[in-house]
Amino acid sequence: MRRLNIFVIVLSLMFLAAGVLPAMAIASSESQSSIEQTFQQAKKNYLAKNMNAAAQQIQKSASYMKEKSKEASAKGKETMNASAKELEKLAGDVKKGTVTSVKRMEETFARAYVALALDSHIKSTESWAKKEKVKTGDALESANEYMDKSFTWAGRKIETGTKEVMKKSRDLSQKLKKKGSVIAEDVGKGLKATGDEIEKFGKNISSK
Repeated sequence: MRRLNIFVIVLSLMFLAAGVLPAMAIASSESQSSIEQTFQQAKKNYLAKNMNAAAQQIQKSASYMKEKSKEASAKGKETMNASAKELEKLAGDVKKGTVTSVKRMEETFARAYVALALDSHIKSTESWAKKEKVKTGDALESANEYMDKSFTWAGRKIETGTKEVMKKSRDLSQKLKKKGSVIAEDVGKGLKATGDEIEKFGKNISSK
Protein backbone atom coordinates (compact mmCIF):
# COMPACT_ATOMS: atom_id res chain seq x y z
CA MET A 1 0.00 0.00 0.00
CA ARG A 2 2.82 2.39 0.90
CA ARG A 3 4.55 1.68 -2.41
CA LEU A 4 1.30 2.37 -4.25
CA ASN A 5 0.89 5.72 -2.46
CA ILE A 6 4.46 6.69 -3.33
CA PHE A 7 3.82 5.72 -6.95
CA VAL A 8 0.68 7.86 -7.09
CA ILE A 9 2.52 10.85 -5.61
CA VAL A 10 5.41 10.50 -8.06
CA LEU A 11 3.02 10.11 -10.98
CA SER A 12 1.10 13.22 -9.93
CA LEU A 13 4.31 15.24 -9.71
CA MET A 14 5.25 14.06 -13.20
CA PHE A 15 1.90 15.25 -14.51
CA LEU A 16 2.31 18.59 -12.81
CA ALA A 17 5.78 19.04 -14.25
CA ALA A 18 4.48 18.20 -17.70
CA GLY A 19 1.68 20.71 -17.37
CA VAL A 20 -1.03 18.06 -17.50
CA LEU A 21 -2.55 19.29 -14.25
CA PRO A 22 -2.94 23.06 -13.95
CA ALA A 23 -1.78 23.14 -10.33
CA MET A 24 -2.11 26.84 -9.74
CA ALA A 25 -5.62 27.00 -11.18
CA ILE A 26 -6.74 23.97 -9.17
CA ALA A 27 -5.36 25.38 -5.92
CA SER A 28 -7.01 28.73 -6.58
CA SER A 29 -10.35 27.10 -7.35
CA GLU A 30 -10.21 25.00 -4.20
CA SER A 31 -9.33 27.97 -1.99
CA GLN A 32 -12.15 30.07 -3.44
CA SER A 33 -14.59 27.22 -2.88
CA SER A 34 -13.39 26.80 0.71
CA ILE A 35 -13.90 30.40 1.83
CA GLU A 36 -17.17 30.73 -0.10
CA GLN A 37 -18.58 27.68 1.70
CA THR A 38 -17.53 29.22 5.02
CA PHE A 39 -19.23 32.52 4.18
CA GLN A 40 -22.40 30.77 3.02
CA GLN A 41 -22.54 28.64 6.16
CA ALA A 42 -22.01 31.69 8.38
CA LYS A 43 -24.93 33.49 6.73
CA LYS A 44 -27.13 30.40 6.96
CA ASN A 45 -26.37 30.03 10.69
CA TYR A 46 -26.98 33.72 11.31
CA LEU A 47 -30.38 33.65 9.61
CA ALA A 48 -31.24 30.54 11.64
CA LYS A 49 -30.40 32.55 14.80
CA ASN A 50 -27.52 30.20 15.59
CA MET A 51 -25.10 32.97 16.51
CA ASN A 52 -22.37 30.82 18.04
CA ALA A 53 -22.14 28.65 14.94
CA ALA A 54 -22.18 31.73 12.69
CA ALA A 55 -19.40 33.32 14.74
CA GLN A 56 -17.31 30.16 14.48
CA GLN A 57 -17.60 30.17 10.68
CA ILE A 58 -16.66 33.84 10.48
CA GLN A 59 -13.65 33.25 12.75
CA LYS A 60 -12.69 30.38 10.47
CA SER A 61 -12.72 32.75 7.50
CA ALA A 62 -10.54 35.22 9.44
CA SER A 63 -8.00 32.45 10.01
CA TYR A 64 -8.13 31.67 6.30
CA MET A 65 -7.31 35.28 5.42
CA LYS A 66 -4.39 35.28 7.86
CA GLU A 67 -3.03 32.11 6.31
CA LYS A 68 -3.37 33.50 2.78
CA SER A 69 -1.58 36.68 3.82
CA LYS A 70 1.58 34.68 4.51
CA GLU A 71 2.09 34.13 0.78
CA ALA A 72 0.86 37.57 -0.28
CA SER A 73 2.71 40.58 -1.62
CA ALA A 74 3.43 43.47 0.76
CA LYS A 75 0.32 45.41 -0.25
CA GLY A 76 -1.76 42.24 -0.44
CA LYS A 77 -0.61 41.25 3.04
CA GLU A 78 -1.75 44.59 4.42
CA THR A 79 -5.25 44.39 2.94
CA MET A 80 -5.76 40.74 3.86
CA ASN A 81 -4.66 41.29 7.45
CA ALA A 82 -7.06 44.24 7.64
CA SER A 83 -9.82 41.99 6.31
CA ALA A 84 -8.95 39.31 8.86
CA LYS A 85 -9.26 41.87 11.68
CA GLU A 86 -12.63 43.01 10.35
CA LEU A 87 -13.84 39.41 10.19
CA GLU A 88 -12.66 38.80 13.76
CA LYS A 89 -14.54 41.88 14.93
CA LEU A 90 -17.63 40.68 13.08
CA ALA A 91 -17.34 37.23 14.66
CA GLY A 92 -17.18 38.75 18.13
CA ASP A 93 -20.15 41.01 17.49
CA VAL A 94 -22.22 38.18 16.02
CA LYS A 95 -21.50 36.06 19.07
CA LYS A 96 -22.55 38.92 21.36
CA GLY A 97 -25.75 39.35 19.34
CA THR A 98 -25.05 42.97 18.40
CA VAL A 99 -25.17 42.44 14.62
CA THR A 100 -28.73 43.41 13.73
CA SER A 101 -28.57 43.09 9.95
CA VAL A 102 -27.24 40.40 7.63
CA LYS A 103 -26.14 43.25 5.34
CA ARG A 104 -23.15 43.99 7.57
CA MET A 105 -22.02 40.40 7.20
CA GLU A 106 -22.49 40.41 3.42
CA GLU A 107 -20.51 43.62 2.94
CA THR A 108 -17.69 42.34 5.16
CA PHE A 109 -17.47 39.21 3.01
CA ALA A 110 -17.48 41.38 -0.13
CA ARG A 111 -14.52 43.36 1.22
CA ALA A 112 -12.65 40.13 1.97
CA TYR A 113 -13.00 39.13 -1.67
CA VAL A 114 -11.70 42.53 -2.78
CA ALA A 115 -8.62 41.95 -0.63
CA LEU A 116 -8.08 38.57 -2.26
CA ALA A 117 -8.67 40.04 -5.73
CA LEU A 118 -6.16 42.81 -5.07
CA ASP A 119 -3.45 40.34 -4.09
CA SER A 120 -4.15 38.11 -7.11
CA HIS A 121 -3.95 41.16 -9.37
CA ILE A 122 -0.62 42.17 -7.86
CA LYS A 123 0.67 38.66 -8.53
CA SER A 124 -0.50 38.91 -12.13
CA THR A 125 1.44 42.14 -12.67
CA GLU A 126 4.53 40.68 -11.01
CA SER A 127 4.32 37.59 -13.23
CA TRP A 128 3.91 39.75 -16.33
CA ALA A 129 7.01 41.74 -15.37
CA LYS A 130 8.87 38.42 -15.41
CA LYS A 131 7.26 37.54 -18.78
CA GLU A 132 5.54 34.53 -17.20
CA LYS A 133 2.53 34.58 -19.49
CA VAL A 134 0.53 31.64 -18.16
CA LYS A 135 1.06 32.58 -14.50
CA THR A 136 -0.11 36.08 -15.37
CA GLY A 137 -3.28 34.62 -16.88
CA ASP A 138 -3.90 32.32 -13.91
CA ALA A 139 -3.50 35.11 -11.35
CA LEU A 140 -5.65 37.50 -13.40
CA GLU A 141 -8.35 34.85 -13.70
CA SER A 142 -8.33 34.42 -9.91
CA ALA A 143 -8.65 38.19 -9.45
CA ASN A 144 -11.65 38.23 -11.77
CA GLU A 145 -13.33 35.34 -9.97
CA TYR A 146 -12.78 36.96 -6.58
CA MET A 147 -14.33 40.19 -7.90
CA ASP A 148 -17.37 38.30 -9.22
CA LYS A 149 -17.88 36.94 -5.70
CA SER A 150 -17.40 40.41 -4.22
CA PHE A 151 -20.01 41.92 -6.56
CA THR A 152 -22.47 39.20 -5.55
CA TRP A 153 -21.98 39.63 -1.78
CA ALA A 154 -22.08 43.43 -1.99
CA GLY A 155 -25.45 43.23 -3.74
CA ARG A 156 -24.90 46.51 -5.51
CA LYS A 157 -25.62 47.50 -9.08
CA ILE A 158 -22.41 47.29 -11.08
CA GLU A 159 -21.63 50.21 -13.36
CA THR A 160 -21.59 49.55 -17.11
CA GLY A 161 -17.96 50.68 -17.35
CA THR A 162 -16.92 48.26 -14.62
CA LYS A 163 -18.72 45.37 -16.35
CA GLU A 164 -16.92 46.12 -19.61
CA VAL A 165 -13.50 46.30 -17.96
CA MET A 166 -14.02 43.02 -16.10
CA LYS A 167 -15.24 41.29 -19.26
CA LYS A 168 -12.13 42.41 -21.13
CA SER A 169 -10.06 41.26 -18.15
CA ARG A 170 -11.60 37.78 -18.28
CA ASP A 171 -10.94 37.59 -22.01
CA LEU A 172 -7.34 38.71 -21.47
CA SER A 173 -6.75 36.05 -18.79
CA GLN A 174 -7.85 33.34 -21.22
CA LYS A 175 -5.63 34.69 -24.01
CA LEU A 176 -2.64 34.70 -21.68
CA LYS A 177 -3.23 31.07 -20.73
CA LYS A 178 -3.31 29.93 -24.36
CA LYS A 179 -0.37 29.28 -26.64
CA GLY A 180 0.63 32.10 -28.92
CA SER A 181 1.84 35.66 -28.59
CA VAL A 182 0.05 38.64 -27.09
CA ILE A 183 0.62 42.34 -27.55
CA ALA A 184 2.55 43.60 -24.53
CA GLU A 185 0.92 47.02 -24.62
CA ASP A 186 -2.56 45.47 -24.55
CA VAL A 187 -1.64 43.30 -21.57
CA GLY A 188 -0.22 46.28 -19.70
CA LYS A 189 -3.34 48.36 -20.33
CA GLY A 190 -5.62 45.47 -19.39
CA LEU A 191 -3.83 44.79 -16.12
CA LYS A 192 -3.89 48.48 -15.17
CA ALA A 193 -7.60 48.83 -16.00
CA THR A 194 -8.43 45.76 -13.91
CA GLY A 195 -6.39 47.01 -10.97
CA ASP A 196 -8.09 50.40 -11.13
CA GLU A 197 -11.54 48.80 -11.04
CA ILE A 198 -10.63 46.57 -8.09
CA GLU A 199 -9.41 49.55 -6.09
CA LYS A 200 -12.40 51.69 -7.09
CA PHE A 201 -14.92 49.04 -6.06
CA GLY A 202 -13.01 48.46 -2.85
CA LYS A 203 -13.38 52.16 -2.00
CA ASN A 204 -17.07 52.08 -2.89
CA ILE A 205 -17.79 49.33 -0.37
CA SER A 206 -15.28 50.50 2.25
CA SER A 207 -16.45 50.40 5.87
CA LYS A 208 -14.75 53.75 6.54
